[in-house]
Amino acid sequence: MAARIDGLLSDAWQEAEVQPAGPADDAEFCRRVWFDFAGVAPPVSVVRAFLTDPAPDKRDRMVRRLLHSRRFDHHLSERFSELLVPADDPAQALDTRPLQVWLEERFRRDTPYDHVVADLLVASGPVDQGPAVFFASRESEPTRVATATSQIFLGLQLQCAQCHDHPFDDWKQEDFWNFAAFFGQLRQRAVGNRQWVEDDRNQQLRTTEGTLVSTPMYPGVSQPPEPDPAGLRRRQLTIWLASRDNPYLARAAVNRAWQHLFGRGLVEPVDAMDAYQHSRHSQLLDELAEYFVDQRFDLRALYATLAATDAYRRSSVYRGADRPGAEWFAVMAVKTLTPAQYFDTLVQNVWMSGPADTGPTDPRTSIRGRFLTRMRMRSATPTEYPHGVLQALATMNGPELQRATMSTDVGVLATMKTPLFSEEDQLDVLYLATLSRFPSDQERRRCEAFLNEQAGDNEEAAMAIRNERFADLLWALLCSTECAMCP
Repeated sequence: MAARIDGLLSDAWQEAEVQPAGPADDAEFCRRVWFDFAGVAPPVSVVRAFLTDPAPDKRDRMVRRLLHSRRFDHHLSERFSELLVPADDPAQALDTRPLQVWLEERFRRDTPYDHVVADLLVASGPVDQGPAVFFASRESEPTRVATATSQIFLGLQLQCAQCHDHPFDDWKQEDFWNFAAFFGQLRQRAVGNRQWVEDDRNQQLRTTEGTLVSTPMYPGVSQPPEPDPAGLRRRQLTIWLASRDNPYLARAAVNRAWQHLFGRGLVEPVDAMDAYQHSRHSQLLDELAEYFVDQRFDLRALYATLAATDAYRRSSVYRGADRPGAEWFAVMAVKTLTPAQYFDTLVQNVWMSGPADTGPTDPRTSIRGRFLTRMRMRSATPTEYPHGVLQALATMNGPELQRATMSTDVGVLATMKTPLFSEEDQLDVLYLATLSRFPSDQERRRCEAFLNEQAGDNEEAAMAIRNERFADLLWALLCSTECAMCP
């Protein structure tokens, strides 16, 4: 399938006379794979070993190792949790940890994607447990849940037909309300001192005009579904979601996975694929979706296939005259790190500490939680920089970078003092920890000149100045554009 993907892309390039970029170098590839599959930059020891490994299969081995690691399960669950309850949603007052833990457990067990979706959409119980958080974040209101479900899992903008027929597509107003009827039995009520999500079989959905919606219908299907024996409409929906008669679930899933790795979907926006057939990559999307179904909705297999393509392993650097547009996937897009990716890299490679050192266990009040809140992003594609000047300044002068650079007795700066390290080794460590590569010859000369400038003859004073300048270098690298990017 990886070869088929490359073949279809190559055919499109030839027809449009697009010249693709060359392969990524080892440093670029290593940083990319770690951010994409582990959610963090590679540790210094890992990237150093990878760059010096002469084995021709080292890239395949790294992908395989990360894909079958707990890091991948955690990163994927964090991404899905963010998708289900976005960071810029007011519902973030909810504790989303139970949802993420629930997702991570299923990804760890290789639960097929269609089963994960089905289990999520039929969930009931306390709103602070597992998948019920998804409903609680929308107050279990049927139209809001239907809107989120159609966008996230089907890639459809059905909500555009809530008040009138869709202005640009074939969806009618009744299509939205018939789909929302699957969630018409949802309700949220107090049970003791907790909120509880459940179904009320006697509850019926009414449109904004007050019309009763009594018959749920699948999108694009003219016949009503078979009644559920227990009368549960949400269960009716999940049966169709996992069937081959549903063309939307697999297409939406592979399109999101493609966006994750390539920075944009085969169809953009990924939650508005209603007219996907007009995309230049519609055949590729159809074949990839069919492959995903044949693989029994195996997410790990899907990601392994995409990572095995030449397209994923191309450089983000283009040597030609006219850089092809991002929609051709002939050059790897540069993705902006999420706040979580940046912070976790800071902890692992610069603070050199573990999660227990980042504050209380509640993610909303920990050091990490406060950083993520401050850097909370509006909804954006992975290739957009979503922050403003105030957030950039807050990062450059915030407590996280102060902790990383104000003391030379902790973290990566403490390693600069070891007598086993030459000045060249010290610079290598700084660059590997922040940019996942060795410094270029020009960078090395400039850094050495800065470190040795006006050091003086007093050895103790000169060493103190050098330590301060190493801290300055670290701060500059952490604030650089390259440090905030995944190539």
